[in-house]
Amino acid sequence: MTNLTLHDLDSAPIGSRKLLQSSVDNFGWIPNQSAYMAESPALLSSYQHAHSLFATSSLSEEEQSIVWITVGLLNHCDYTIQAHYWIAENNGVKADLLQLLIRSPKQLPKRLYALYEFTKCVARANGIISKPSQLAFLTAGYTNENMLDVILGVSQKTMSTLLNSIADTAIETQFLSAKEEA
Repeated sequence: MTNLTLHDLDSAPIGSRKLLQSSVDNFGWIPNQSAYMAESPALLSSYQHAHSLFATSSLSEEEQSIVWITVGLLNHCDYTIQAHYWIAENNGVKADLLQLLIRSPKQLPKRLYALYEFTKCVARANGIISKPSQLAFLTAGYTNENMLDVILGVSQKTMSTLLNSIADTAIETQFLSAKEEA
């Protein structure tokens, strides 16, 4: 069993302190996931940078949420599911859509279901995304840029789900304020 340290601003390696401060500035607290990631300033920096880039990608807030939560579902990461449910709701994504994603993804609107399916394909790709999966995604009305941005989002979220599997990251009570308690 791996024992990672749940760092704060004082205990974190020097290279992680400014990164943790940015979490405080953005959330009002240091999420447990970031506190564990702080052990590796390189991982925390990469994760936060990828997050910032994905947040400004060609995908909407709703679509980004589909990518993040889908990766959490596939990787059995309750932390990711709950945290991104909370983030999505706080950014205006409708709870009924999030519930469909979690409970009955086949009932998502056709375009979002295509995104869900493509995200699953990317997350399970082992380095190769099939031509039929690419074509199905593009046929649903997405662009090449959207396709590449899904790769970015899956990569970013995979970093955190892997960390959470090692750390067995507890979900903060702040994230549990979402209507869905995964």
